[in-house]
Amino acid sequence: MLKFIGSALGWIMKLCFDLTGNYGVSIILFTLITKVVLFPTAILTQFNSVKMIRLMPEENALRIKYVDDKDRLADERLALYKRYKYSPFVSLIPLFIQIPLVLGLVFIVYHPLSFTLGFPSDVIDSFRAWLASFSPEIAAEENAYQLEIINQIKHGSQLVPTALSDAAKDISALNMNFAGIDLSLTPSLKSFNNLLLIPAFSGLSALLMCFVQNKINVLQVAQNKLNKVLTTAFLISFSVYFSFLVPAGVGLYWIFGNLFSIPTMFILNAVIRPRKYIDYDHLMRMNQARIEKEKEHKTFLSREKADYKRFFEVKDMKLMIYSESKGFYKYFEKIIDYICENSDIDIHYVTSDPNDSIFADARKNIHAYYISSDKYLIPLFMKLESDMCLMTMPDLEKYHIKRSRVRKDVEYIYMPHGVGSATFLLRKGAIDWYDTIFAYGKRHVEDIRAMEEFYKTPRKRVVETGYPLIDEMNRCYSLQKHEENEIPQIIIAPSWQSDNIFDVCIDPLIAELQKLRYKIIVRPHPQQVRHEPERFEEMRERYRDDPNIEIQTDFSKTSPVMESDVLVTDWSDISWEFAYVTKRPVLFIDTPMKVMNPDYEEIDRSPISIELRSVIGRAVKPENISEVCSVVKGFLENKDQYRAAIEKTYHDHVFNVGRSAELCGRYIIRSIEGKL
Repeated sequence: MLKFIGSALGWIMKLCFDLTGNYGVSIILFTLITKVVLFPTAILTQFNSVKMIRLMPEENALRIKYVDDKDRLADERLALYKRYKYSPFVSLIPLFIQIPLVLGLVFIVYHPLSFTLGFPSDVIDSFRAWLASFSPEIAAEENAYQLEIINQIKHGSQLVPTALSDAAKDISALNMNFAGIDLSLTPSLKSFNNLLLIPAFSGLSALLMCFVQNKINVLQVAQNKLNKVLTTAFLISFSVYFSFLVPAGVGLYWIFGNLFSIPTMFILNAVIRPRKYIDYDHLMRMNQARIEKEKEHKTFLSREKADYKRFFEVKDMKLMIYSESKGFYKYFEKIIDYICENSDIDIHYVTSDPNDSIFADARKNIHAYYISSDKYLIPLFMKLESDMCLMTMPDLEKYHIKRSRVRKDVEYIYMPHGVGSATFLLRKGAIDWYDTIFAYGKRHVEDIRAMEEFYKTPRKRVVETGYPLIDEMNRCYSLQKHEENEIPQIIIAPSWQSDNIFDVCIDPLIAELQKLRYKIIVRPHPQQVRHEPERFEEMRERYRDDPNIEIQTDFSKTSPVMESDVLVTDWSDISWEFAYVTKRPVLFIDTPMKVMNPDYEEIDRSPISIELRSVIGRAVKPENISEVCSVVKGFLENKDQYRAAIEKTYHDHVFNVGRSAELCGRYIIRSIEGKL
């Protein structure tokens, strides 16, 4: 194979030598020709590299999202590569070509009689036989004998057969020197001579190439400083080391290969401009976010393992609460307060957020655990032995979270985190595996009973508690001093679903609202931020020059919502929290309806989420987005009428206003104590 490659390249090398008549110049010309011939592959590599850098923010988002699930990460990464039509192997094409090129050139340099002077094989065999007559060892060496023949003739050997005298004259005329360096020899530290210039210039050419590469190469620009330094150091070291392994002619090829790579990079960037396709600032931010997340994961990995062990060391556990993230603590907070004040029950609070507010609670009967990865979360639920488990998460038993397999009498309580219609906002069977439901209002109870009747499922215990979060929000709101905003404030808070406001009309909506010159807060759903963090980083960057627009992804505080004059949403239950607390109207964007249960129409329940929209606000279709400014102005002009209508609706549709946390806590205590 090597001989075949050498023969093919040797033809090009002989052509270069015939054109230049100088061995060193012919190698330089040969190097240039290979760069030109291989330029299409360089374009292919450049295009593939652009794809790679374009997808990196999304890949970093996946690495953040699946930091503890390597198998899922691999699947999602493969899907991402397919979507971008990116192949990691394309970037290896230059390497696969460069290796045989270098090996072929080594073969050519060791066989100058064949590939430079172009002697026929019978003449070369005769010379070899002549060399074997007095130096059989060298004649037997495939990679040395032709150079030794040249050396013998150039140093005046008188033993050349007469029949080969004309060929010997051609050999004597062959000048393998270039700038005073014999390109047939291999540099060595054992001899300090001008051959050492080859490794020196190899290192310098690599340094120069890396300097330019770090500035303009599509891949290197995306690297951090440390990686750039390490790459530069490696390429310089390799270039120097490689030059000590091969004849100086190959080293000369390597030097000019590095130098010719510099204009090649400029030409490639002119043909395919990276910055036309790549936002390097966004890329760097996502890369930093990924690094921080991985550091955080490593930091909390041992903590998670320790908390898992500590959880199962508890004997006779009475109450466990599970929270998916710190944003859900607010649903449990006042219930926890009531239990702590009215009983000695220990509360074991499991959260999948290491920064959950529960970890700051120093009360002796609060025991907090950080369990996030499926490695620990799934077996924790499967082996649960608590008397009771309280959650806001639907779909128990349908996905990764199951009922206990070791204790059948655990009471699972579902507490809704919204006051919308259960018939189409919950998936089919979403609450079937719960034993008890905390109901927020009359319509909620009716929805539950209607679903039980429709699906013929066992009747659950429904407790008419009310909605603790809205009670607490109302309490806090009443204690605060509220001054009218000098500039009206609008908050955009869509649901988490396909075809929500972000998917359908976010940019036209913001553009229209900007005409009002009001303060605009964009507050996506926590789950959408979790799944698409790069989307909101990009949005934050896009609107960074407008001081009236804020992209908000911290959900631990409700004040931005409560201090707004108008809420804009689609099918999110935040509409009820906002309206029932502030008594201010809601602008609904009529995106495709968030129907989690396609059977909702057959259940024959009029969804409250549709019925009350015209009472607490107004709906606008996406194609009529130009109407939003007039609707918002109408809200502000008729705020007193909306206040009265919303107040009445609130008391008509929510149980036990002001007492819901007490009733939830009382039920939990009485159930655990066996007093029901």
